[in-house]
Amino acid sequence: MTPANRTLSRRRFLQDAAVAASTVTLASTVSGSGFAQAAATAVDAHIDILPAEPIGTIAPEIYSHFIEQLGGVVYDGVWVGETSKIANHKGIRQAFIDAMKEIEAPVLRWPGGCFADTYDWRDGLGAASKRPNRTAFWDQQESNRYGLHEFMETCRAIGCRPYLAGDIRSAPAKDFYQFIEYCNAPAGDVPSNSAAPAAPDSLAVERAANGSPEPFNVEYWGVGNESWGCGGNMTPEEYAAAFRRYTAWLPNYKGVKLKPVAVGPNGDDVDWTRRVFKSLGENPEKRDLWGLSIHYYTSGSPTKFAEGDALNFDEGAHYDLLARGSIMERVVKDHFAAIQQYGGQNQARLVVDEWGAWYGKGTEIGPTYQFSQQSTMRDALLSGITLDIFQRHAEKVGMANVAQSINCLHSLMLAKEDKFTVTPTFHVFKMYMPHKGGTAVRAEFSAQGIRNPLANGPIPVGGNSYTGSLEPERMLAGLSGSASMKGKTLTLSVVNPHLTRALTTEIAVGGATITSVKGTVLVSRNVHDHNDFEHPKAVYPVAASVGQASGGRLVHTFPAASVTTLQFELA
Repeated sequence: MTPANRTLSRRRFLQDAAVAASTVTLASTVSGSGFAQAAATAVDAHIDILPAEPIGTIAPEIYSHFIEQLGGVVYDGVWVGETSKIANHKGIRQAFIDAMKEIEAPVLRWPGGCFADTYDWRDGLGAASKRPNRTAFWDQQESNRYGLHEFMETCRAIGCRPYLAGDIRSAPAKDFYQFIEYCNAPAGDVPSNSAAPAAPDSLAVERAANGSPEPFNVEYWGVGNESWGCGGNMTPEEYAAAFRRYTAWLPNYKGVKLKPVAVGPNGDDVDWTRRVFKSLGENPEKRDLWGLSIHYYTSGSPTKFAEGDALNFDEGAHYDLLARGSIMERVVKDHFAAIQQYGGQNQARLVVDEWGAWYGKGTEIGPTYQFSQQSTMRDALLSGITLDIFQRHAEKVGMANVAQSINCLHSLMLAKEDKFTVTPTFHVFKMYMPHKGGTAVRAEFSAQGIRNPLANGPIPVGGNSYTGSLEPERMLAGLSGSASMKGKTLTLSVVNPHLTRALTTEIAVGGATITSVKGTVLVSRNVHDHNDFEHPKAVYPVAASVGQASGGRLVHTFPAASVTTLQFELA
């Protein structure tokens, strides 16, 4: 056995041993006076689930994805070419398609990102040999070999819906509405809001000539991208004016409801949101705005964005990253509240279409793979914390897109030439699939909080969970998660961020009797563990050993640094 295999075998043995020891069942009886313990098992935390208190439907779209022409995302990640020896479907990496299908990816966003802010969608049309080569955003040469039709074929192969971002920084409004027309116009038809007689639509004819007679029927349209930065350095008022101009008329076709997404803030810049919606509301001609885009990344450094190491981090950096990741809850609450201040657009939902960890250089797959980075068990914990936030606020979040799907930032997959692996984050997405389309219900977590050792200033006393009174970057919930219902099936997801402390937790389901429980846990011997091309299964989920429930209660031990999902069948 090679040294690498010995290391992996030992890690696998220790991981299995941790899982086997992860559950403690508390013998109990249920009496009229409440829950009576029959054993003196210590309980570290409590979770109270209230199925009778629904929050809202969990949109499957919060598990959506994002790719752009950046580093190795598209070229060598998604696209390998039709003549490649690597298994592919019309040039699209088959392993990428299979992995996205495995997690039932609902929506894929493209072409950006900042790449969209300089991208002419017409450059990617027609014969590949005649497409122009351009210097694109991120200072890389763009062959345009992967264009609109290739992206649509990617979505078809995966079985997901497309989300397109239009350039409003440099392209005129005409380009935006003709982009929609090219995608959605049925051949021989005209927009339903047009009084003109039916005639062949020239852009539909062009689309057919390029190999797609049937319309793409794209619903989601980003009206720009990061207009406060790479998308034009606009003020909120300037962007609101641009949004009104670019959406003043959009071609609508039968069976396709357009869902325009406005550019929202960078992180928790609530002033941007307030000013955009105030400006939109001042115009009596209300726009049909479906969502507000939000971008929030968690840096590996507490003092400098896009710094810190993906692999080499200490205890302080571990807790700091997760504590700052939990700020997502404040971001969601603050911006939804800002939208509600302006009644004219209060149906808009939040679209967190870029989120994840962003580290400094040092773990790239290769020199040309810009912003690629490794993904450890710590990133799995961050993924669970983030998805649970979206689910706890199901009535607010309409879509979220992890950045990005492959070979960049918070990736679910890594690929180089014929090598391919999934990351711990991929496993979290798969574990959380039972939540999709369910009804989020209230769940109260009670556990001692973890002080962020890298937070500046005095830390006030009080509050011990994500609902506590402390600023989230100063304190990290000792245990957090979310719950949802589908019929009589209750799904509970839980993140224990402690590096060394397992938490024995009493779970109570209000007004219900538990008939059976099963679970899955993602845990590793070391939080730095990760999957690479040589060790693609160093971190992967296993079945959790779950004890017998009594009435509506169960005591379960969540391993240190773990993500767990439990599914309860209720009487």
